[in-house]
Amino acid sequence: MSATMPEPFLANLPRVLTGGTLAEQLYDVIEEAIISGELGPGQRLPADDLARHFGVSRIPIRETLRALDANGWVDIRPRHGACVRQRTERELRSLFEVRSMLEVQSVQLAAERRSAGQLKELDLLVEQGRQAAASARHGEVAAINTRFHNLVAECAGNEVLAEILEGLGKRVRWYFGTVGETRGRQSMREHADIVKALRDGDRTGAAALVAAHIDATREAVQEAVIRELRAGGAAAEDDD
Repeated sequence: MSATMPEPFLANLPRVLTGGTLAEQLYDVIEEAIISGELGPGQRLPADDLARHFGVSRIPIRETLRALDANGWVDIRPRHGACVRQRTERELRSLFEVRSMLEVQSVQLAAERRSAGQLKELDLLVEQGRQAAASARHGEVAAINTRFHNLVAECAGNEVLAEILEGLGKRVRWYFGTVGETRGRQSMREHADIVKALRDGDRTGAAALVAAHIDATREAVQEAVIRELRAGGAAAEDDD
């Protein structure tokens, strides 16, 4: 085992790859490990160690790392190799501004178009989220949070809007992972209120609840990101 990558990180990555091409499998596994927090910001990703772990050559590993770099999950620096990129306040603000605009529109459509079956699915996700939060399964809370918001987008009945929000969902989940422990229970209570507004067909109420929900999450995540940057020895970005 290389000294540059602690045992827990490699130990939590699956060795057996399934589905898709080799490049797709490697990408999906490493991306999920980053989003879930198994590979934290700043974690070095030596190609040799990853190649040995997955039983492949360094060529597909390097291709995967370049793809992760292109999609904003990894930073590759000459002579330093690849590492998981840091969260930033600037990206957080941009991400949540876009998310708020789109989800407020989406939930208003959902209040008119949701089906009884979709409401039942949302109720189930709320209950699963409550149980996960109560049991301190913080990674599961973040994953359920993403599924809830994706399903609300599906309720809007607009495939383009749902696809855009699903694309944002991975990045939102990565940021939400910083506050799953502290905000999980309250977030699930807010989800329950949103479902009630959808069930009542209350466009205005649902929009107000979603806007407040996203803003509260953004504030909590911003505090967590600032702490993370300071703990890692990085300076928080200037607001200018």
